[in-house]
Amino acid sequence: MFGLFAVEGTTPVDDPHLAVWFAAGGGLAANFLTLLDLRNTPQAQLPDFKSIFYWLPFVLMPLLGAGLAYAYVMSGVELKPIVAVNIGITAPLILRAMANTAPTTPLKPPDPPGIPVDPTA
Repeated sequence: MFGLFAVEGTTPVDDPHLAVWFAAGGGLAANFLTLLDLRNTPQAQLPDFKSIFYWLPFVLMPLLGAGLAYAYVMSGVELKPIVAVNIGITAPLILRAMANTAPTTPLKPPDPPGIPVDPTA
């Protein structure tokens, strides 16, 4: 019907790179939720809105989400819009989990076939 807003929703978006924009929007939405939470914060506890460090996540979060979605798309993964938004929102957590599960020591390469292995080595 309208492609992106099809009722069935069973197929990914026609343009896979559109998922990158959905992920960036998810990263931006996460920041807006944090900004909305500030309405309940007492005046004395509000952050320094003039600081670059306050506004930096508004740039970095969408970039992290878009970059991660781009990596998925380039790997051949077909992302539906809602999954792309989810990736954008959770990109820092996904990247942190990937970094924490990376091996700290190099893996031993497998022995080449046909060469006897010395058990004393």
